[in-house]
Amino acid sequence: MKERFRDKTRDELAWMLKHIGVKVEMVERGGIQEKAENSWYQRSLGIIEILEGPVKWINILKRDRSKDSPPKWWIVMGIPDEKPLPQNQELKIKTVRKKTFPLFGKVVGVTWRGNDQGTGLVDVLSADEGVKSLSKAIGNLEIKSQSNSFQGWTLTVDRKFQPMPPEWEAIQKIADYILSSPRNV
Repeated sequence: MKERFRDKTRDELAWMLKHIGVKVEMVERGGIQEKAENSWYQRSLGIIEILEGPVKWINILKRDRSKDSPPKWWIVMGIPDEKPLPQNQELKIKTVRKKTFPLFGKVVGVTWRGNDQGTGLVDVLSADEGVKSLSKAIGNLEIKSQSNSFQGWTLTVDRKFQPMPPEWEAIQKIADYILSSPRNV
């Protein structure tokens, strides 16, 4: 009975990734990756480990429905990094989607904004057409540096999505840009 009501978003995303040729494994609950980007109002649905590429894991966060709001999901992708990250400076950039009409219009452009701590990521990501089409297709993206329980970066999508090969390639390209960016430690 419990299985029937369980949120299967993690299972669906893992199946879709396998379907497009990504090697994945479901990880036991309780890992440190579940704490990255997890706030008090969210709960983790578990980790999907990615066996190839710079994105090494995916955590799915959910805010359950309340009286006044529907449920909401976040897909957090972890990009471990061996290079030291600034401890006192958090890099945080996100997409700003331009629409033909505010709130309801079609997305016509995407730019990146925020504090990139001199890495040049805002300019590089804003110029890449594949990254722009990714944001148009799946929603808002946010990149943050992480130096607490997890050493590296998180790329967060603010809703559920089913990745197709072009979107997964664009996500991998973003991870490559992040890992090759210069650091001011």
